[in-house]
Amino acid sequence: MERKQEAVSESIGYLIIFGLVLTGIGLITLYGYPLLIQQQSSANVRNMEQTMIVLQNDIKSLTYKLANFKETSMRVSGGSLSLYGPVYTLQKFDIWTDDGGLGTAANPYHLIPGELRYFSTNDNLIITLENGAVIEKPLSTNGSFMLADPRWYLDSSTSTLVVNLMNLSSAPGTTQLLSQTGVGTVRMRLLIANVTSHSTPPPGTTVNVKYTPDPKNATPEGYGFAWQNYFTSTNNFAGGMTCTGNPLRGEALTCSKTGIQNIIVKEYDIAIETL
Repeated sequence: MERKQEAVSESIGYLIIFGLVLTGIGLITLYGYPLLIQQQSSANVRNMEQTMIVLQNDIKSLTYKLANFKETSMRVSGGSLSLYGPVYTLQKFDIWTDDGGLGTAANPYHLIPGELRYFSTNDNLIITLENGAVIEKPLSTNGSFMLADPRWYLDSSTSTLVVNLMNLSSAPGTTQLLSQTGVGTVRMRLLIANVTSHSTPPPGTTVNVKYTPDPKNATPEGYGFAWQNYFTSTNNFAGGMTCTGNPLRGEALTCSKTGIQNIIVKEYDIAIETL
């Protein structure tokens, strides 16, 4: 009789230990594994933020440092990096002056910029390199924000506004939609650089910049909220512009700056040859 009791005691002990092991594995699977996935996903996003800033610096080298070709090796994890050239996007920038010297509201200086767009599948957000700016947009909430500003600036001593426009597209003669995941190389080449300038006597004229989002984008806003914050901030290139339109409702954003005596618009066409 005593032997049977000992056998029962060993069986109960084994079941208790086995149950504790299974419970531990279950807790790790339930709570630990999602945390690991979240940390990995956050690391992928931080890596792409830095990568986009590196690509922005490559564009600066092409446009401002007179380099003809730039190549950057990179790793895309947790999502995909795609090139959306002007053929695949409808968002646009229009620029004009009230005196008509640099176009009018009906016939403005016009640019449809392409973009390099990273979409994170786990975090449901977009990081884009558009018109010289690096912008991040969470798709689960309204709004967007700039990680790195474009190179627009105002010389207050001469009231000269310099606007640099960046147009990203595929290689000449092609309209293919490039995309990449994993390890790859981004090759860029400067194609054309155009400079347009206009001067007006003091007290100057009003410069207008209009951003129209792409209705086919992930949200109706596009990246208008980020551009609005950039244009209206007193710490940025123009010391604060006055804007109308609500980007969060998908409306076009029109911003203006008065008292500009000279405006210089530099447009650069950059070909993304490979991703």
